Amino acid sequence: MGTKKWTAVEYDAAKYLETQMRGELQFVTLPKVMLLQVVIEMDDALYKDIAKNPSTLAKLQQAAGDKARKAMGDAMKKIVAAEAKAAKFNKAAAAAFARDLQSTLEADFQKASDAMADEAVEVIEAYRKGKSELLAFRIKSVGKIALNAITMTGGIVLSVATAGALSPVGIIGVVRTSVGIVQEGLKLASTADKMALLIQGELAVLRKIMKEEVAKAKTSGKIAQGVKEVGLNLLSKAVGLETPSLKNCQSHIDLHNINISKLEKESKKLSVTIYDAMDEQEKLAKALKTAKATLPADKVGKAALALEKSEKALDKLLQATIAVNERVEVAHERGKLFQKALDGMKDGIPEWLKYVDTACGLAADLAMAITDSSDAASAALASVLTLEATIGSEIIDRL
Repeated sequence: MGTKKWTAVEYDAAKYLETQMRGELQFVTLPKVMLLQVVIEMDDALYKDIAKNPSTLAKLQQAAGDKARKAMGDAMKKIVAAEAKAAKFNKAAAAAFARDLQSTLEADFQKASDAMADEAVEVIEAYRKGKSELLAFRIKSVGKIALNAITMTGGIVLSVATAGALSPVGIIGVVRTSVGIVQEGLKLASTADKMALLIQGELAVLRKIMKEEVAKAKTSGKIAQGVKEVGLNLLSKAVGLETPSLKNCQSHIDLHNINISKLEKESKKLSVTIYDAMDEQEKLAKALKTAKATLPADKVGKAALALEKSEKALDKLLQATIAVNERVEVAHERGKLFQKALDGMKDGIPEWLKYVDTACGLAADLAMAITDSSDAASAALASVLTLEATIGSEIIDRL
């Protein structure tokens, strides 16, 4: 049985917005292509059945269209707000805010397309329930968008520091990347901590086996009473003991080490993004210094205060990342000790029990450190978004 990919809904947002906003826009130029689509993949038999049912097709179009029209209403508000701002922009500022509007609408339209796809699935599922012979057929629905670039021209030309240099778009993008890296790191840290606890439990089980079986082997004479150190390898040969936990523990130690190495890479990437954000911040500081020469002190002062707060937030993120790097080093040592304890138990090296006791007493606290870093990253993002709003309202919007 074949499958059919069907563009069930194609909503022309460009046409809708052009009709609704005709004559209202002077500085914002909307793209000719703004499509919200619902693409459904289903078995041929199900498609043929639905295609013959005009009332179901109408319900599907109506349900998806309702979601699209709501998204259009939200989009128009944002476009109107951008138009009002553009009247006070120079060319550089207009270009920067056009990119920001583009990113916002793309995210909003993708969300709307996904909601349209969900509505389409609900309509089809309701149709299928009324026909038991169709229940076995598969259906998959996804939302897609096509959106050309939005352009915006400034209403004024400024001889002061360019608004483009004052736009914090660059630093916002860098800090958002940091948030993504931290979230990935949190997953790795949580997995590593769980694995460490599992390894500690397995080492405790193996330690118990060692003590009990060595005592039995000495009593039975299979191992000499005077032998001080007996490893699981020798014990297995002497008494035929099988220890499945031994192999499991080794594989878990290997996985623990892999996760720590991955986390180390993410932490290094995070460090790079923080320094990139600080570089962007330094550019903003220079632009504000230039603006001081021609703009009222109160306007620049509020932006400078917001910039100072974002600088402190980035510094906290950097300190939290340093703490993560330190914990990663500790986790590397923890992994080495796990291996040392397991090898000692296998081979019977002196003081193996000391290694096991130490390994079992170590704290599994990587996730705690990453959580602190995650909180710092969220705070840094909030501070740079506030910085963007302050620069927009205190400097660009009032020029």
